[in-house]
Amino acid sequence: WNDRKQLRPRVSAIIPARHGTVLSTNAEPVPPVTSTPYSELTIGVVRETYPDERRVAITPQNAALLLKKGFKRVLVERGAGTEAQFTDQAYEKAGVTLGESKTVWSESDILLKVRAPSFDGAMSEVDQLKDGGTIISFIYPAQNKKVVEKLANRGTTSFAMDMIPRISRAQVFDALR
Repeated sequence: WNDRKQLRPRVSAIIPARHGTVLSTNAEPVPPVTSTPYSELTIGVVRETYPDERRVAITPQNAALLLKKGFKRVLVERGAGTEAQFTDQAYEKAGVTLGESKTVWSESDILLKVRAPSFDGAMSEVDQLKDGGTIISFIYPAQNKKVVEKLANRGTTSFAMDMIPRISRAQVFDALR
């Protein structure tokens, strides 16, 4: 409980202020929340680099669904689906843009990955992420504290698929789906 208590915000209430700025009761300015329309977002999928990993973060069918929902583009690294038996041609037929690894990492607003990004060495995947970007992956934050810390230091928003609860109303987000 002590760890949780320390992570809780110290703001007891948020009150609206003039000109769209929000102030907390302790008079610290809180920036307004802004959103980005799907039509301005690029979703990226990279090849998995973990040894013997055969999965890919998205199928061609689901990539087509994201495009249908209105995302600007789905950018997939060439060969990302090969180990999972999805050809580059299948992704192209679904409307995906194929690109090189460096392009996918640097141009994706939201990056989908099966395994947590690597964080050590010259080819650190965390360092390749777009500044202020988002990553959705199996991160296992309790086991990968250094990854979480490095992502946080870069201002990256991360969603750990392994932390999504296994309850009926959250099944559409369930990691096993």
